[in-house]
Amino acid sequence: MAGSVPGSLKVSNDVIADLAGYAALECYGVVGMAITDEQEGVARLLPTYRLRKGIGVSSEGGRVAVDLHVIVEAGVNMASVSSNLQSTVKFILCKIAELDDVEVRVHIEGMRTR
Repeated sequence: MAGSVPGSLKVSNDVIADLAGYAALECYGVVGMAITDEQEGVARLLPTYRLRKGIGVSSEGGRVAVDLHVIVEAGVNMASVSSNLQSTVKFILCKIAELDDVEVRVHIEGMRTR
């Protein structure tokens, strides 16, 4: 039985980052999330339990912006992987967190062979 419930829904930035991270890992061509070491200038692949470090969530005038820092598989079309990643994350955030106005920015930090 589905129905609407009166009230409002508040979702924290950490929850949005988790949802975006797990949605990103399901996308074709994405190896994982990345973080860039400031001293060495090298991107490192993050373990699954640290996805939030590779995701930035901010609110800009009522609009949510999600920055995904990813490492992709070598040999994939980066444009199609980025497009697929954006649409998948937007869809998940719309369905689960009920966020309609989301901007997803994809930063490809590196390529890796599996």
